[in-house]
Amino acid sequence: MNDFDFTWNYRIVNAKSENNGEDWYCLKEVIYEDDKPVGYSNPCTGSEDMESFAEVWRLMQQATTLPPLQEEDFPQQQTI
Repeated sequence: MNDFDFTWNYRIVNAKSENNGEDWYCLKEVIYEDDKPVGYSNPCTGSEDMESFAEVWRLMQQATTLPPLQEEDFPQQQTI
């Protein structure tokens, strides 16, 4: 197993800790190990060119078709 044995996608996360315990739905990059969410970060919305930015945008839009994750879905709250 190497240091980069993970997958990722964009997901909506209900990050209540960022809004004094109240619902706060945010688009995040979510990292998975063995298909389980283990961490998230703020999304990188930049790209080297417009063609690759279109792919970033498509992946972000795809996140709205999936159910939101909750902060509790991340066992050790790893923000990356």
